[in-house]
Amino acid sequence: MFKRSILEEIILFLIHRYNGERTVQGILYLLKGKQSAQIIQDSHFYNVTSFFGLFPFLTQQTMQNIINGLENIGYIKISEHKNTYLLNKNGLAYIENQNLQFKEFTFINGLRFSSIQKIFWKRFSLFFQTISNLNMNQKYFRAVNQDYDIQEWVKNVILNFGGKKTELVNCFYEDLHKALMNLSDDDALLFVKRLSGANAYGMTLEQTASENNESVETIYIKSINILHQILTILIENKLDYPFLSKFVQGEKSTNITNTSIETKRLFTEGKTIQEIASIRNLKLSTIEDHIVECVLSDELFPIEQFITPIQYSLIKNKIIELNTRKLKMIKEALLNEVSYFQIRITLARMGDLHGPK
Repeated sequence: MFKRSILEEIILFLIHRYNGERTVQGILYLLKGKQSAQIIQDSHFYNVTSFFGLFPFLTQQTMQNIINGLENIGYIKISEHKNTYLLNKNGLAYIENQNLQFKEFTFINGLRFSSIQKIFWKRFSLFFQTISNLNMNQKYFRAVNQDYDIQEWVKNVILNFGGKKTELVNCFYEDLHKALMNLSDDDALLFVKRLSGANAYGMTLEQTASENNESVETIYIKSINILHQILTILIENKLDYPFLSKFVQGEKSTNITNTSIETKRLFTEGKTIQEIASIRNLKLSTIEDHIVECVLSDELFPIEQFITPIQYSLIKNKIIELNTRKLKMIKEALLNEVSYFQIRITLARMGDLHGPK
Protein backbone atom coordinates (compact mmCIF):
# COMPACT_ATOMS: atom_id res chain seq x y z
CA MET A 1 0.00 0.00 0.00
CA PHE A 2 1.15 3.50 -0.82
CA LYS A 3 2.11 5.34 2.38
CA ARG A 4 -0.21 8.25 3.16
CA SER A 5 0.81 11.50 4.85
CA ILE A 6 0.64 11.82 8.65
CA LEU A 7 -2.40 14.08 8.42
CA GLU A 8 -4.18 11.65 6.10
CA GLU A 9 -3.46 8.79 8.51
CA ILE A 10 -4.79 10.83 11.44
CA ILE A 11 -7.99 11.65 9.55
CA LEU A 12 -8.42 7.98 8.61
CA PHE A 13 -7.95 7.04 12.26
CA LEU A 14 -10.47 9.66 13.42
CA ILE A 15 -13.06 8.54 10.86
CA HIS A 16 -12.62 5.01 12.19
CA ARG A 17 -12.95 6.18 15.80
CA TYR A 18 -16.04 8.30 15.15
CA ASN A 19 -17.58 5.42 13.15
CA GLY A 20 -20.06 7.62 11.30
CA GLU A 21 -21.29 9.24 14.52
CA ARG A 22 -19.65 12.62 13.92
CA THR A 23 -19.34 14.78 10.80
CA VAL A 24 -16.27 15.83 8.85
CA GLN A 25 -16.82 19.27 10.36
CA GLY A 26 -16.50 17.72 13.83
CA ILE A 27 -13.15 16.17 12.87
CA LEU A 28 -11.99 19.52 11.47
CA TYR A 29 -12.98 21.34 14.67
CA LEU A 30 -11.13 18.76 16.75
CA LEU A 31 -7.92 19.16 14.74
CA LYS A 32 -8.21 22.95 14.85
CA GLY A 33 -8.85 22.88 18.60
CA LYS A 34 -12.23 24.61 18.66
CA GLN A 35 -13.07 25.72 22.19
CA SER A 36 -16.57 24.30 22.46
CA ALA A 37 -18.09 21.97 25.02
CA GLN A 38 -19.17 19.51 22.29
CA ILE A 39 -15.74 19.19 20.69
CA ILE A 40 -13.94 18.87 24.03
CA GLN A 41 -16.44 16.27 25.23
CA ASP A 42 -16.18 14.31 21.98
CA SER A 43 -12.40 14.25 22.27
CA HIS A 44 -12.84 12.48 25.60
CA PHE A 45 -15.72 10.21 24.58
CA TYR A 46 -13.81 8.90 21.55
CA ASN A 47 -10.40 8.95 23.26
CA VAL A 48 -8.85 11.30 20.70
CA THR A 49 -7.66 14.06 23.06
CA SER A 50 -4.14 13.79 21.62
CA PHE A 51 -5.29 15.29 18.33
CA PHE A 52 -7.11 18.30 19.78
CA GLY A 53 -5.67 21.49 18.28
CA LEU A 54 -2.86 19.62 16.53
CA PHE A 55 -3.51 21.41 13.22
CA PRO A 56 -4.89 24.89 14.10
CA PHE A 57 -4.08 26.14 10.58
CA LEU A 58 -6.11 23.42 8.82
CA THR A 59 -8.70 24.93 6.49
CA GLN A 60 -12.06 23.54 5.51
CA GLN A 61 -10.92 23.38 1.88
CA THR A 62 -7.80 21.38 2.72
CA MET A 63 -9.87 19.06 4.89
CA GLN A 64 -12.37 18.51 2.11
CA ASN A 65 -9.58 17.87 -0.40
CA ILE A 66 -8.16 15.16 1.86
CA ILE A 67 -11.61 13.60 2.34
CA ASN A 68 -12.18 13.63 -1.42
CA GLY A 69 -8.76 12.07 -1.99
CA LEU A 70 -9.34 9.28 0.52
CA GLU A 71 -12.74 8.61 -1.03
CA ASN A 72 -11.30 8.54 -4.54
CA ILE A 73 -8.66 5.92 -3.66
CA GLY A 74 -11.32 3.77 -2.02
CA TYR A 75 -10.34 4.14 1.64
CA ILE A 76 -13.56 5.74 2.89
CA LYS A 77 -17.19 5.86 1.89
CA ILE A 78 -19.98 8.23 2.76
CA SER A 79 -22.39 6.83 5.32
CA GLU A 80 -26.16 6.99 5.30
CA HIS A 81 -25.91 10.16 7.40
CA LYS A 82 -25.04 13.33 5.52
CA ASN A 83 -21.41 14.45 5.75
CA THR A 84 -20.26 11.48 7.81
CA TYR A 85 -17.91 8.78 6.57
CA LEU A 86 -16.90 5.22 7.35
CA LEU A 87 -13.78 3.26 6.47
CA ASN A 88 -14.29 0.66 3.80
CA LYS A 89 -12.30 -2.58 3.51
CA ASN A 90 -9.19 -0.91 2.04
CA GLY A 91 -9.18 1.87 4.62
CA LEU A 92 -9.58 -0.59 7.47
CA ALA A 93 -6.77 -2.75 6.10
CA TYR A 94 -4.53 0.32 5.92
CA ILE A 95 -4.90 1.37 9.55
CA GLU A 96 -4.66 -2.25 10.75
CA ASN A 97 -1.61 -3.26 8.70
CA GLN A 98 0.41 -0.07 8.46
CA ASN A 99 2.65 1.35 11.16
CA LEU A 100 0.73 4.61 11.54
CA GLN A 101 3.28 7.38 11.68
CA PHE A 102 1.62 9.48 14.39
CA LYS A 103 1.87 6.62 16.89
CA GLU A 104 5.61 7.14 17.31
CA PHE A 105 4.98 10.60 18.77
CA THR A 106 3.99 9.43 22.21
CA PHE A 107 4.13 12.75 24.07
CA ILE A 108 1.54 14.61 22.00
CA ASN A 109 -1.43 15.62 24.13
CA GLY A 110 -3.29 18.36 22.31
CA LEU A 111 -6.13 18.81 24.77
CA ARG A 112 -3.69 19.34 27.62
CA PHE A 113 -1.03 21.37 25.83
CA SER A 114 -2.30 22.98 22.60
CA SER A 115 -2.97 26.35 24.24
CA ILE A 116 -0.03 26.21 26.66
CA GLN A 117 2.52 25.36 23.96
CA LYS A 118 1.89 28.57 22.03
CA ILE A 119 2.64 30.83 24.99
CA PHE A 120 5.50 28.65 26.19
CA TRP A 121 7.26 28.70 22.82
CA LYS A 122 6.84 32.45 22.43
CA ARG A 123 8.19 33.11 25.93
CA PHE A 124 10.99 30.58 25.65
CA SER A 125 12.24 31.52 22.18
CA LEU A 126 12.31 35.25 22.96
CA PHE A 127 13.92 34.68 26.36
CA PHE A 128 16.58 32.45 24.79
CA GLN A 129 17.35 35.08 22.17
CA THR A 130 17.46 37.84 24.79
CA ILE A 131 19.73 35.93 27.17
CA SER A 132 22.04 34.94 24.31
CA ASN A 133 22.42 38.57 23.30
CA LEU A 134 22.89 39.79 26.87
CA ASN A 135 25.53 37.14 27.38
CA MET A 136 27.39 38.61 24.38
CA ASN A 137 26.86 42.15 25.73
CA GLN A 138 24.62 43.02 22.80
CA LYS A 139 21.75 45.24 23.91
CA TYR A 140 20.13 45.81 20.52
CA PHE A 141 18.70 43.06 18.32
CA ARG A 142 15.55 42.35 16.34
CA ALA A 143 13.25 40.31 18.55
CA VAL A 144 11.94 37.05 17.12
CA ASN A 145 8.55 37.87 18.64
CA GLN A 146 6.89 41.26 18.40
CA ASP A 147 4.02 40.41 20.77
CA TYR A 148 3.97 43.20 23.40
CA ASP A 149 2.72 40.91 26.20
CA ILE A 150 5.45 38.36 25.51
CA GLN A 151 8.13 41.06 25.42
CA GLU A 152 6.87 42.48 28.73
CA TRP A 153 6.84 39.02 30.29
CA VAL A 154 10.48 38.40 29.28
CA LYS A 155 11.48 41.87 30.47
CA ASN A 156 9.83 41.34 33.86
CA VAL A 157 11.49 37.94 34.41
CA ILE A 158 14.88 39.49 33.74
CA LEU A 159 14.30 42.64 35.83
CA ASN A 160 12.84 40.71 38.77
CA PHE A 161 15.62 38.12 38.90
CA GLY A 162 17.55 40.05 41.52
CA GLY A 163 20.95 38.56 40.76
CA LYS A 164 23.86 39.17 38.42
CA LYS A 165 23.60 38.61 34.70
CA THR A 166 25.90 35.59 34.90
CA GLU A 167 23.67 34.02 37.59
CA LEU A 168 20.59 34.55 35.43
CA VAL A 169 22.27 32.93 32.44
CA ASN A 170 23.49 30.00 34.53
CA CYS A 171 20.06 29.36 36.10
CA PHE A 172 18.43 29.33 32.69
CA TYR A 173 21.01 27.14 30.99
CA GLU A 174 21.23 24.66 33.87
CA ASP A 175 17.49 24.03 33.73
CA LEU A 176 17.53 23.90 29.94
CA HIS A 177 20.41 21.44 29.84
CA LYS A 178 18.72 19.22 32.43
CA ALA A 179 15.44 19.25 30.46
CA LEU A 180 17.14 18.48 27.14
CA MET A 181 18.93 15.50 28.70
CA ASN A 182 15.51 13.80 28.85
CA LEU A 183 15.17 14.05 25.07
CA SER A 184 16.83 11.94 22.41
CA ASP A 185 19.87 13.55 20.80
CA ASP A 186 17.96 14.11 17.55
CA ASP A 187 15.02 15.74 19.32
CA ALA A 188 17.25 17.96 21.45
CA LEU A 189 19.12 19.06 18.31
CA LEU A 190 15.87 19.80 16.46
CA PHE A 191 14.60 21.88 19.37
CA VAL A 192 17.83 23.92 19.60
CA LYS A 193 18.09 24.43 15.83
CA ARG A 194 14.82 26.35 15.85
CA LEU A 195 16.06 28.85 18.45
CA SER A 196 17.50 32.25 17.57
CA GLY A 197 20.55 33.41 19.49
CA ALA A 198 23.08 36.22 19.22
CA ASN A 199 23.75 37.05 15.56
CA ALA A 200 21.92 33.91 14.42
CA TYR A 201 18.31 33.13 13.61
CA GLY A 202 16.69 29.77 14.21
CA MET A 203 15.88 27.50 11.32
CA THR A 204 12.36 27.40 9.91
CA LEU A 205 10.42 24.17 9.61
CA GLU A 206 11.06 24.22 5.86
CA GLN A 207 14.83 24.64 6.33
CA THR A 208 14.97 21.88 8.92
CA ALA A 209 12.92 19.55 6.71
CA SER A 210 15.26 20.18 3.78
CA GLU A 211 18.35 19.57 5.90
CA ASN A 212 16.92 16.36 7.39
CA ASN A 213 15.47 15.18 4.07
CA GLU A 214 12.02 14.85 5.66
CA SER A 215 8.64 16.41 4.93
CA VAL A 216 7.68 19.70 6.56
CA GLU A 217 4.69 17.91 8.06
CA THR A 218 6.96 15.37 9.77
CA ILE A 219 9.22 18.07 11.20
CA TYR A 220 6.16 19.98 12.40
CA ILE A 221 4.73 16.94 14.23
CA LYS A 222 8.15 16.14 15.69
CA SER A 223 8.44 19.72 16.96
CA ILE A 224 5.03 19.53 18.63
CA ASN A 225 5.94 16.19 20.22
CA ILE A 226 9.17 17.71 21.58
CA LEU A 227 7.34 20.73 22.99
CA HIS A 228 4.79 18.50 24.68
CA GLN A 229 7.54 16.32 26.14
CA ILE A 230 9.28 19.38 27.58
CA LEU A 231 5.99 20.73 28.95
CA THR A 232 5.27 17.36 30.57
CA ILE A 233 8.70 17.44 32.22
CA LEU A 234 8.31 21.00 33.50
CA ILE A 235 4.72 20.66 34.75
CA GLU A 236 5.19 17.29 36.45
CA ASN A 237 8.60 18.14 37.96
CA LYS A 238 8.30 21.83 38.85
CA LEU A 239 10.65 21.66 41.83
CA ASP A 240 13.43 20.23 39.66
CA TYR A 241 13.16 23.14 37.22
CA PRO A 242 12.72 26.27 39.38
CA PHE A 243 13.60 28.65 36.55
CA LEU A 244 12.09 27.00 33.47
CA SER A 245 8.84 26.16 35.26
CA LYS A 246 8.11 29.91 35.27
CA PHE A 247 7.55 29.71 31.52
CA VAL A 248 4.32 27.72 31.99
CA GLN A 249 2.98 29.57 35.02
CA GLY A 250 -0.41 31.22 34.61
CA GLU A 251 -1.32 29.12 31.58
CA LYS A 252 -4.22 26.69 31.54
CA SER A 253 -4.83 23.56 29.54
CA THR A 254 -7.92 23.17 27.39
CA ASN A 255 -9.25 20.22 29.40
CA ILE A 256 -12.02 22.51 30.63
CA THR A 257 -13.24 25.88 29.33
CA ASN A 258 -13.09 29.01 31.48
CA THR A 259 -16.87 29.33 31.59
CA SER A 260 -17.14 25.76 32.92
CA ILE A 261 -14.65 26.59 35.67
CA GLU A 262 -17.02 29.31 36.91
CA THR A 263 -19.94 26.87 36.88
CA LYS A 264 -17.83 24.38 38.84
CA ARG A 265 -17.05 27.05 41.43
CA LEU A 266 -20.73 27.84 41.97
CA PHE A 267 -21.63 24.15 42.11
CA THR A 268 -18.91 23.57 44.72
CA GLU A 269 -20.49 26.37 46.78
CA GLY A 270 -23.69 24.32 46.91
CA LYS A 271 -25.72 25.89 44.11
CA THR A 272 -28.02 23.69 42.03
CA ILE A 273 -27.70 23.78 38.25
CA GLN A 274 -31.03 25.63 38.08
CA GLU A 275 -29.66 28.28 40.45
CA ILE A 276 -26.40 28.49 38.51
CA ALA A 277 -28.32 29.02 35.26
CA SER A 278 -30.24 31.85 36.90
CA ILE A 279 -27.15 33.45 38.46
CA ARG A 280 -25.18 33.30 35.22
CA ASN A 281 -28.17 34.15 33.02
CA LEU A 282 -27.51 31.08 30.87
CA LYS A 283 -29.70 28.28 29.53
CA LEU A 284 -29.99 25.15 31.66
CA SER A 285 -28.62 23.13 28.73
CA THR A 286 -25.47 25.29 28.75
CA ILE A 287 -24.93 24.63 32.45
CA GLU A 288 -25.41 20.92 31.75
CA ASP A 289 -22.63 21.20 29.14
CA HIS A 290 -20.41 22.68 31.84
CA ILE A 291 -21.22 19.91 34.30
CA VAL A 292 -20.28 17.27 31.72
CA GLU A 293 -16.97 19.08 31.20
CA CYS A 294 -16.41 19.06 34.95
CA VAL A 295 -16.99 15.31 35.10
CA LEU A 296 -14.56 14.78 32.23
CA SER A 297 -11.83 16.92 33.77
CA ASP A 298 -12.23 15.71 37.36
CA GLU A 299 -12.68 12.00 38.10
CA LEU A 300 -13.80 12.85 41.64
CA PHE A 301 -16.48 15.33 40.59
CA PRO A 302 -19.74 14.20 42.28
CA ILE A 303 -22.53 13.06 39.95
CA GLU A 304 -25.00 11.73 42.52
CA GLN A 305 -27.14 14.88 42.26
CA PHE A 306 -27.80 14.15 38.59
CA ILE A 307 -28.03 10.37 38.32
CA THR A 308 -28.71 7.44 40.65
CA PRO A 309 -26.35 4.44 40.85
CA ILE A 310 -29.06 2.26 39.27
CA GLN A 311 -29.52 4.68 36.36
CA TYR A 312 -25.76 4.92 35.87
CA SER A 313 -25.39 1.15 35.79
CA LEU A 314 -28.34 0.79 33.41
CA ILE A 315 -26.98 3.37 30.98
CA LYS A 316 -23.42 2.05 31.18
CA ASN A 317 -24.49 -1.50 30.38
CA LYS A 318 -26.58 -0.33 27.44
CA ILE A 319 -23.68 1.75 26.05
CA ILE A 320 -21.41 -1.29 26.22
CA GLU A 321 -24.07 -3.52 24.66
CA LEU A 322 -24.74 -1.14 21.76
CA ASN A 323 -21.09 -0.04 21.45
CA THR A 324 -22.16 3.47 20.51
CA ARG A 325 -22.05 7.03 21.82
CA LYS A 326 -25.13 8.11 19.86
CA LEU A 327 -27.30 9.69 22.53
CA LYS A 328 -30.59 9.19 20.69
CA MET A 329 -29.93 5.50 20.08
CA ILE A 330 -29.03 4.91 23.73
CA LYS A 331 -32.05 6.86 24.98
CA GLU A 332 -34.49 4.99 22.74
CA ALA A 333 -32.97 1.64 23.70
CA LEU A 334 -33.70 2.53 27.32
CA LEU A 335 -37.29 3.39 26.40
CA ASN A 336 -36.67 7.10 27.11
CA GLU A 337 -36.53 6.42 30.85
CA VAL A 338 -33.34 8.48 31.24
CA SER A 339 -32.40 11.94 30.01
CA TYR A 340 -29.78 12.94 27.45
CA PHE A 341 -27.97 14.74 30.26
CA GLN A 342 -27.76 11.54 32.32
CA ILE A 343 -26.42 9.64 29.31
CA ARG A 344 -23.73 12.30 28.78
CA ILE A 345 -22.84 12.18 32.47
CA THR A 346 -22.43 8.41 32.19
CA LEU A 347 -20.29 8.66 29.06
CA ALA A 348 -18.11 11.27 30.76
CA ARG A 349 -17.57 9.12 33.83
CA MET A 350 -17.01 5.94 31.82
CA GLY A 351 -14.36 7.32 29.52
CA ASP A 352 -13.50 5.71 26.19
CA LEU A 353 -15.04 2.40 25.12
CA HIS A 354 -12.01 1.13 23.25
CA GLY A 355 -9.09 2.01 25.50
CA PRO A 356 -5.92 3.90 24.52
CA LYS A 357 -5.23 4.75 20.90
